[in-house]
Amino acid sequence: MFTRSKARNSESHRERVAGGYKAALTNPNTTHDGREHAKHELRRMGESTHVPIMTKIKRTIGIRSTPKRKMVLDSERRTRTRTRKGTRRSIL
Repeated sequence: MFTRSKARNSESHRERVAGGYKAALTNPNTTHDGREHAKHELRRMGESTHVPIMTKIKRTIGIRSTPKRKMVLDSERRTRTRTRKGTRRSIL
């Protein structure tokens, strides 16, 4: 059914795992211990653990790409109403 070889699948899996650890390094919601674990795993895999200085500054100050107020409002809006066949229904 699938034509990809096992070696190609394992390589893409490894790259995705490394990408997840790299994302953990820049995610402001990741704990210090989580970032340390990600660095350890990336070094074990032979990947770079470099985090740009601006990312570190933004994390320290608490600057987000999307303001938290907007994220909360969007989340509330999505959970309160759902669209089904063109009509809006309240979940509550």
